[in-house]
Formats: sequence, C-alpha cells, structure tokens
Amino acid sequence: MDRRTNPILIWIAALGSIAVVTAAGSALRLNPNTVGFAYLIVVLLISVWGGLLAGTVSSVIATLCYNFFFFPPLYTFTIQEPANWFALVAFLVASVTVNRLVVAAHVQAEKAKQRRTELETLYGLSIDLFAATNRVGALGEAAGRALQLLGARAGGLVLFDGSPFRQNVVSWSGDKPDEIEDLIAGVGRHKEALEFPSPLGRDVYLPLVVGGKTTGALVARGTEASKQTLESAARLVALAVERERFIEENAHVRALRESEALKTSLLRAISHDLTTPITAVSIRTESIRRRAGADPELLEDIGAIAEETARLRRRIDNLLAMARLEAGKSKPHREPTPPADLFRATRENLPIVFSTRPITVHVEPDCPDANVDPSLALEILVNLVENAHRVSPPGATIELVARKHPIDADKMRIEILDRGPGLPPGVVDADGNVAAETTDLAQRGLGLEIARGLAVANGGSIGLAPRAGGGTIARVDLPAARLPAEERP
Repeated sequence: MDRRTNPILIWIAALGSIAVVTAAGSALRLNPNTVGFAYLIVVLLISVWGGLLAGTVSSVIATLCYNFFFFPPLYTFTIQEPANWFALVAFLVASVTVNRLVVAAHVQAEKAKQRRTELETLYGLSIDLFAATNRVGALGEAAGRALQLLGARAGGLVLFDGSPFRQNVVSWSGDKPDEIEDLIAGVGRHKEALEFPSPLGRDVYLPLVVGGKTTGALVARGTEASKQTLESAARLVALAVERERFIEENAHVRALRESEALKTSLLRAISHDLTTPITAVSIRTESIRRRAGADPELLEDIGAIAEETARLRRRIDNLLAMARLEAGKSKPHREPTPPADLFRATRENLPIVFSTRPITVHVEPDCPDANVDPSLALEILVNLVENAHRVSPPGATIELVARKHPIDADKMRIEILDRGPGLPPGVVDADGNVAAETTDLAQRGLGLEIARGLAVANGGSIGLAPRAGGGTIARVDLPAARLPAEERP
C-alpha cells in the first residue's frame, strides 16, 4: 500500500466498486454465486490498495449488499433459507480471511523490500568505507550517504578526542541543537545506544565501539530504519575509524623510520667528511709538536689544539652511537661494572684533563656496581668531566663520587662536582631546588645532551643541582647490578 494515497479516494473507490457490482448483478439478474465471486474480487482489490481497515469494512458492506439485493426476500435483511445463512457467513469469513491474507502478504513484501534496501545500504557503506582512498573527508562523506540511504532526515558522525566531552564533528546534516552534544557524551560514557522520539520523528544515537573503547557516535535523526541495521552501520563506521587511525599511525611510524634512516645516513656522511680533516689536523699537530722543541708557549698551544681535536672526534663518535641506538641498530650490552673501573677508564681517555687539573675520586664502600654497557657509561662520564673541566676556573678541583642511590635501592649514583659558574640565575628556587622546566641539558652544551641520551639508553637519567659554595653537581643515576651476597665486595 502506498501510504501517500488519499484515504478519501480509497473509500470512494471501495464504495463505488461495491455499487457497480451490485448494480450490474441486479440489472443482469446474475446468479447469486456469480455475484458473490464478484464481491470477493472487489474486496481483494480494495485490500491490496486500501489496507486492512478498508478491506474489512468493504467485506461487511459487501455481505450486507449481498443479502439485501440477492437473497430472498429481496430488499430486506431477512433471511428465510438456512442455506442462505450459511452462504452469507461463508462469504463474510472468506472475504475477511482473504483481506487479512492479502494485507499480511503485502506487509511482508514491504518488510522484505525494506530489508533488501537496508542490506544494500550496508553493503554500499562497507564499500565506501573500506575501498575509498585515504583522502580527507572520505569517512564523513561515506557516513553521510549511509544515513541518507537509511532514511535519516538529519544527523552525522562525531569522533571523540580522548574524551566524550571533546567532540570532533566529522560530518553533519540538518539542525544540531545544543542538547545533542550532551546526548552524544552520554552515549560515549555508557557505551549504549539511545532511542527516543523527537520533532523529526525517531532519533537514534549509536556508540562507535572497537575493542571496548568508544571512539565516537553515529547519530541518525528522523530515521525509520531498524535498530539492528543502524547498529550494523555503526559497527562498520567504527571499524573504518579504527582503520583510518591504524593507517595514520602506520604512516607516522614509517615517516619516523625514514627520518631515523635519513638522520643516520646524514650523520655518517657528516662524520666521514669531518673525520678526514680531523685526522689530518691530528697528524699535522703531532708534526708541529715534534718540531716545536722546548718552546713552552708553542707546546701549550699545540696541546690545546690536540685536546679540542680529540674532543671533537669524541663528539662525532657519540652522535653516531646515539643515532644507532635510536634507530634500533645497536643495543646496550649491560653487565656489572664497578664505578672504580669507570673512573679509571675516564682518566685514561682524558689524559690532558687529569694532568692539568686536580681531580679527586671517591667510591663509597657500600656503593653497588652499575648494570650498564661499559663503553656507553664511559662516554657519559667523559662528556660530563669534559664539561666540568670546560666551565671550571684553572686550578679548581673536580670531584668524582660514586655512592648508592639515597632513595631507590635498584640504582646507584655517580656525581661530578665542579666549581664553575653554576646554573643560570632563576633556575634555583628559595629552597635550593632546581625547577623542572629549566633542567633541559641542551642549554648546558652538546656534551650534556649526549650524556643524557646515553644514560637513557642504559636505563638511567641525568640531573643538575646547585653546589654549595658555587658550582654545579651533575648526578648520573644508573641501574645497580644485583649480585649474590657472596660475590659482593
């Protein structure tokens, strides 16, 4: 039945059809059985066109006309023959039954057509969502088309930015009253669909849930689609949202890998271009040292050049080591390492610093070994000692101290204490603490930043603190080695 058909036309057609059959049967003096079949056909057609109510009323009217015009005594509602009673009752039952069967078949056909439309809509939505390109707006356009095909008069797709109260409208059509945001937030919190009447008809709010996490909501306002179909559409949209997120993350990871590879290749190229002249400078420096003889000033200048050249070479090697660690091409090989061995190796790698400045070394008796990669830990100390040497005035003592961590039993601490200018003004508060946002080691030089990166790779950290009487304390917290009691010193 077409619901847009005017009901008045239906009733006019029903009454007119019954009148035509009645007039024709009376004028042609047709057999009552023939007239009954004609009435039955009319009732059948009216049921198909007008529905259950029109068909039922037509059945009653046709039965009355059948009795009044074709069963003796004519033109009265009196029935003389018992057989006529049976005929009229049989006609009424048959007409009503046929009417109900026709209407039921028609309703089933409409439902089947609606289900087919919904299935076609879901199939088209799945194609739009998963076969579309990754261009901007494709997801919103697909969701909008799906809502339109499902008969929604308004609505759209809303995604959550970490919280149901932070809503990102991907697409929307029609009016969007203020209370809709609260309803969408409620769907996100409770992960349950909402359905209730509204000025547009029937509104349905569906959560987009993937893996127990609600990523957004699909809103269909004024829709006649079944809730099951809308939930299926919401599941498809949720999977598409998750797919887009995965694609974005994959692209981000790929970009990071390409960036790391590019950084590594650039560092290798730079190191190659710098290593060659540094090697040449070292050779020429040694040549000049041999020809300098006993000239103290020249020897001092040559020593300074050699020291800075060695420091530059170490910086390049450190940068390459950090690049390999960040790219995952190299991993720290941790092993129990005594702090005294690290201090001894530091002295061997900085002979000029240790020969020109007083440096004290102290390892407390209860200090545990460090569980680190020895080569990386050595570079940490070399960079920090070099930095302390660079900022400290001539003749000032640098102290190297190793002790157990004062709070964390799983770590040990190494401190490098200098008498340099200390931390910049404003870094230390009234209680002598260092503000967290001002402890960025990059502002203290490349050596400290390299040391920080190597410490993190070993599972440790580096912090700066003011030293009483002037200067700075560089604290290196590293994992402590867990050794059996009998193996500990």
